[in-house]
Amino acid sequence: MASDQSIADGRDSGRDLDADGGSDTVVCRTPEDFYTPQGRDSIGRHCQRYFDENALTPTELLHSPRHQQSLSNIPTFVAILQQAERAMDRKGALTALVNEVARLTRERLKDAQPPDLTPASYAATAERLIAARDAFTGRFMVDAALTTHLYQGRSFAEKARLLLELADGLEDADALAPLDRLLGEILRSDTGTASCSLDAPFVDRVDMIVSLIAGDKPLSDESPPVFKGLETMVRRTAMPVLSDSLIVALRRELSKPDRFTITSAGDLFGVEAVQREIMALSQVSQRLRTGEGYFGGARTEAALQRRSALLVNEDTLPEITKGRTLMQKLRILFVLQRMPLSPSAERAVNGYLTQFFDGRDFAGRLLDCWKEKTEKLKGLAEVQKLVLDSAFAEDAREHMAGQIDEIQNAFIRTQRLLSPLQGKDEPNPDTVLETVRMAGDGAFCRGKSRAAVAKALYRQVHRPRFVRSFLLGATGGKERSARASWMRGALGVIGVPFIDLGAIRVLVVDDEDGPRHFVESVLRDLGIGHIDTAADGQEALLRLAGDGAYDLIVCDWMMPKASGLDVLRRVREVRRDLPFLMVTALATLKAVERALAHNVSAYIAKPFTPEQLEEKVFLVLTQKSAPGA
Repeated sequence: MASDQSIADGRDSGRDLDADGGSDTVVCRTPEDFYTPQGRDSIGRHCQRYFDENALTPTELLHSPRHQQSLSNIPTFVAILQQAERAMDRKGALTALVNEVARLTRERLKDAQPPDLTPASYAATAERLIAARDAFTGRFMVDAALTTHLYQGRSFAEKARLLLELADGLEDADALAPLDRLLGEILRSDTGTASCSLDAPFVDRVDMIVSLIAGDKPLSDESPPVFKGLETMVRRTAMPVLSDSLIVALRRELSKPDRFTITSAGDLFGVEAVQREIMALSQVSQRLRTGEGYFGGARTEAALQRRSALLVNEDTLPEITKGRTLMQKLRILFVLQRMPLSPSAERAVNGYLTQFFDGRDFAGRLLDCWKEKTEKLKGLAEVQKLVLDSAFAEDAREHMAGQIDEIQNAFIRTQRLLSPLQGKDEPNPDTVLETVRMAGDGAFCRGKSRAAVAKALYRQVHRPRFVRSFLLGATGGKERSARASWMRGALGVIGVPFIDLGAIRVLVVDDEDGPRHFVESVLRDLGIGHIDTAADGQEALLRLAGDGAYDLIVCDWMMPKASGLDVLRRVREVRRDLPFLMVTALATLKAVERALAHNVSAYIAKPFTPEQLEEKVFLVLTQKSAPGA
């Protein structure tokens, strides 16, 4: 028998719930055993029909001589006792015990009538009753007062409303515990749940129950008042018995097989109904997931599996996907695969998916699902993502993902989709930008397809013409920054870095004012954000010895004090990867070899046009981090 404290608290709600929502059968040997949470649950199961017909709960029966007399007068009372005796393996032992419970109930209430309860007085009354007696008797009197208070309720919904009114604003755990127990008993009853939901349709009822369990979304304003009140309670304070009962109610709803009848073959409406039911079940499954499983544990998962097994099997899958395009079928099947399926249902789904992927005409059928080229690319990328997120084993996922990549890569090549970006002529900036948008939208598959696009785009997004069109066309610094941020994000999807010239710091070194100002002007027009200048090699070295945080050096070769080659040598001692563009009028083979010997990034021969300088600047800035470099 449970301790007096656990009986008094009423919080040990029986965590080991069976598939139908009850705990294991309890053997009651004393009158007090009937008042334990497990004892009350056993009474609820054995007297379920009586309780449903009279809108009663086990707690009300245990605390009301009127209800006990009513039960003993029904013709099936003896049969109920015999059934309970068989379940407890106590043949002939319960009649005397039940009579003793009835006698003790009358005796406890004879000299102390339960006080009237109101929302304003309930907490104080409960505290007074508990403090004035031992824990068991105090709780008995609180439950008796609540039972008397519920006489005015003619339905489960009315009784739940009365209890919620008493619970409104309560914080005291001792006062909340009996209300929690009674509300939980109401929800454990199928009739009680239906009454509180105002006989809402199955889908709506399940949605409300899941919302209360998972707390993932609020109930709508049109929800039944009792459920809105329950939502307020479970969000405000811990209600362990109610929470368990909601899970019991959910499992009970999921166990109703009449919800899953498939109509005759070829009945499109029947198939559509099954499809909708499967999608709804998938959403319920996702909402019930926790970090380590499901709310309610393995039995909730088992209830979902049993329900899915009625819907998903080798016979129903063709009907479920009938009349759909291949892409629609794949979406449905991958959603099904992520559901908590029974082993046989899981094998059926995996086998059906594999059958599609192994088909000889799979590539052609898949591409035929879309009309436009852009849609085909995005669709293939979606299929690959479905594969990578699927429940297949890792080696199977990689194989199937590679299969989709091969299909997309072949489509890109045969349709020459990257030709505008790979030819000798510079493409229109709008063409480049559209490809960037597609990359940002995830339209390219991981693997060969993404690598080919990355290589083509990297070159084009760093051409001066495209940069001017995209960045320098911005109306201000804020818009330019936003554009650069978007570009980095979109290219980042396919692993391509984007160099924002506005964030670049450049050192221009030349002993002649004219050429130095010319280079500075070109770089500023290109959008370089920060430009420093030095009038000779020695000044350049002093600047480098300072903070020296430059992203590019454009340096003349022939200068007094320290030549460009001297500057290059010193730079390479500390920054071997710093882009260095040598400007020279001596573009001889010997001069070039000397510069290359010290790892010059590139050189440009005087005289040069602004366009030629821009090309060289982008060359040295991008050559190090280009895809495949």
